[in-house]
Amino acid sequence: MSEPAPARTAALALLAEARERDAYVRELAHAAPALRGLDQRDRALAVRMALGVTAAAGTLDELIDRFMDKPRKVSARVRLALRLAAFDLLYLGTPDAAAVSQGVELVRMQASRAAGLANAVLRRAAGEKDAFLAALDVPPAHRALAVAARGAGLPYWLVGQVRDAAPAACDALCACALEPAPVYVQANPYRLDDGAFCAAAASEGLEAQPAELPGCYRVKASSLAGSDLMARADAAVSDLVAQMVAAAATRPGSLLEVGAGRGTKTYVIEAFAARSGAGDGREHVAVDLHASKARLNAERLRAAGMPPVSCAAADGRRLRSVAAELPDGTALAERCAAGFDTVLLDAPCSGTGTMRRHPEIPWRLRKADVDPRKAGSLPALQADLLAEAASCVRPGGELLYATCSVLPAENEGAVRAFLAGPAGKGFRVEPVSEAWAFMRAGFAGARAWARAHETPEGCLRTVPVSGGPDGHFCARLVRA
Repeated sequence: MSEPAPARTAALALLAEARERDAYVRELAHAAPALRGLDQRDRALAVRMALGVTAAAGTLDELIDRFMDKPRKVSARVRLALRLAAFDLLYLGTPDAAAVSQGVELVRMQASRAAGLANAVLRRAAGEKDAFLAALDVPPAHRALAVAARGAGLPYWLVGQVRDAAPAACDALCACALEPAPVYVQANPYRLDDGAFCAAAASEGLEAQPAELPGCYRVKASSLAGSDLMARADAAVSDLVAQMVAAAATRPGSLLEVGAGRGTKTYVIEAFAARSGAGDGREHVAVDLHASKARLNAERLRAAGMPPVSCAAADGRRLRSVAAELPDGTALAERCAAGFDTVLLDAPCSGTGTMRRHPEIPWRLRKADVDPRKAGSLPALQADLLAEAASCVRPGGELLYATCSVLPAENEGAVRAFLAGPAGKGFRVEPVSEAWAFMRAGFAGARAWARAHETPEGCLRTVPVSGGPDGHFCARLVRA
């Protein structure tokens, strides 16, 4: 009998805390008591295992449940310990004997009487893992899909939808599903020029490499939670493609941002407005459903020393009839009825392009959630939001529709349905790479990058790839 390794004990405690508090593992990992006292290597392994077990939970259960007579009788903590051992076996390449031994001891810590069950289950799982990953139990006609899904730890239906739309993209997504995502930031041009930002990053031990957009850097760091740069709002964490979307929405005139959340894109847009020369006196209205997020957005911009943005809480499906007011006392409904030069709809979506950062997504998301035929589904909500956002665009203005999804029903399908309906009358798709900001000095590299990732229709579409940014979609719709 041997003690479980500290990293695995900590990973189990982190998973248990997330379950008991109904919280996200990544958010808890910043200050989890279980991680205190671990050296850097053990801490990194514990976080990786906790995130990986969360991301592949259904696949891990599929393996271990086949070796139990009554899987539903297993306690939650014992199941978490078994999942950790199965993750060791399937995805970390840990020798079978070590993975089984560690798993048994983790289970013993939760319920000593379950140690025998754990030993039997994990030994059988170790013996069958290769056949499981090769999906030898699946009919040949469906085996390729099962191999991809099990290898990535993703639900079959989810992999199937992506594969039906783009087989090569599906292969790339599955290949990196359990890898950490790279970290990108946008530096605050109101505080630091490029040299000062790089010096400040270096003083924190961060290696910042310039990316394709002005002020955008790829930072080598597992977490920026304790960074002074972030605390002072001298930079904001934002994926490269999310920043591309923000750049596409940056141009002179008035801007309505719908679905602003806590304001990451608001921050990045204001940074690009300064970098591109979009002009003083721009009007930027940022709307989110939740008043708390609107307040956080305004507070963050003030802390960053950026120009004021009118942040308000409102339902994006009723912008022209809502009773909300902007900070200057203007009625939001009247302002929306008057129209904006640019409207950015950052639509609520499945988040399937960001699963590496949010491992809870794949096994909480249901197939019905992304079915356009279902009332209350995400595509149904997106259609309502698109129709309302379109009504707020002035003639000659632009509507940008963006998601962080890789599912066609939320992306190209949503745009096609919009253009075919009455709300889309008078709108046409134009290339994202030809947006105003991409034509400015200093943005040539960004324009080339955007063009390289456009669909034939001109929509920006990416999927996660190993070492690359997240999956996003953006359509640029111009009103006649």
